[in-house]
Amino acid sequence: MISIAMHFCDTHIHLVAAGTKEKADVWVESAAAAGIDCLIQPGVRIGDWDAMVSLAQRHPSVYAAPGIHPMCADQWDDEAARQLKELTCHPKVVAIGEIGLDAVVGPAQEVQERALRAQLQIALDHDLPVLLHCRQKKGALLAILRELDIGRHIGGVWHGFSGSLPFARELVDLGFVIGVGPVLLRHNARKLIEVVAALPTSSFVVETDLPDMARTPEELINVAKKIAEIKSLSLYGVARVTTENTLKLVSVPHRMPAPGRRTAVE
Repeated sequence: MISIAMHFCDTHIHLVAAGTKEKADVWVESAAAAGIDCLIQPGVRIGDWDAMVSLAQRHPSVYAAPGIHPMCADQWDDEAARQLKELTCHPKVVAIGEIGLDAVVGPAQEVQERALRAQLQIALDHDLPVLLHCRQKKGALLAILRELDIGRHIGGVWHGFSGSLPFARELVDLGFVIGVGPVLLRHNARKLIEVVAALPTSSFVVETDLPDMARTPEELINVAKKIAEIKSLSLYGVARVTTENTLKLVSVPHRMPAPGRRTAVE
């Protein structure tokens, strides 16, 4: 066994979700022990934002991506816009998210689209990438992203990707990266395995979507191990390239693991 220091970035982890806030500080520490030294929290509702930023201020490895999830799009109003614009100036805010369209939950399509467009404009105005959520609305979301040329101007992550290889290639061509998470570990993850196998490693980042898709932050390592298996890479190689991809997208200081902290690699 050789021990090699590794540095992972989780681009989508809800550390202050309802019912989990009391675990947030413990999760940050357990993530660091596993070599996960960069944690980006997407927002869901306005009520999350202060807690997200507060946690980020307490921990150098934690960052915030405030935004309103499409299921909460009816929260969008002038006050929400004011608060979000103000937060874009905070040094620990590195993206806007998670924003998008959802055909399964949330208010009417026009309400979701109004909130989405307003948040995309704020992201454009403040040169911040976006963390995108989409469920059964990829055509409508892609049309808006193309119209505003979001990928070329600021880029972003298509969170929780589970689509086809042609669709993944389309997103990458538009300037986005693919968020690869615990879906990859499912027994029926054939499409996502095909995507990871076919796309260059520059095309994806890793995420847990804790607590919805993972029980602990360390689940990110299992996702990375699966990528390593598919791409015939070392775990260290996956850590390096996915971290580099994240750092190209967001303005996060590249903090290497502290001396003496090692992650075991078989």
